[in-house]
Amino acid sequence: MPYQVRWEQHGVYSRYFGSVTGEDMRRHIEEVCKDDRFEQHRYNILDFSDATDFNPTERELLINSGVLIGAAFTNHQVLVAAVVTRENIRAALERFHSLGVSPYEAKIFPTLAEARRWIEESGFAMQRYGIS
Repeated sequence: MPYQVRWEQHGVYSRYFGSVTGEDMRRHIEEVCKDDRFEQHRYNILDFSDATDFNPTERELLINSGVLIGAAFTNHQVLVAAVVTRENIRAALERFHSLGVSPYEAKIFPTLAEARRWIEESGFAMQRYGIS
């Protein structure tokens, strides 16, 4: 599989590499959402820095949206930060977000540091746990 998942204290960091399909992304979403930790996690960082291609079909985008909508019944408070350095991957993610059906707030960043800063500055990761 062209991704690796690392659970962190309040979320998930996933690194994609090589050529990524819509099916790969669906498997990734399902793996994260089926994990017992999903109910408590607050963010997903999808790092596409090492990915060379991501070209899902419209059908795959819709299926992935459906999986996310189902996951939101378990945890509807998740930020999604994508790290993207290639225009073709940015375009595919923007197509996904343009469907307007994802239940999660998402943004695209050019660096991992900027993605982490957005999550930290949102205070989102700490809200669920009652930490000020």
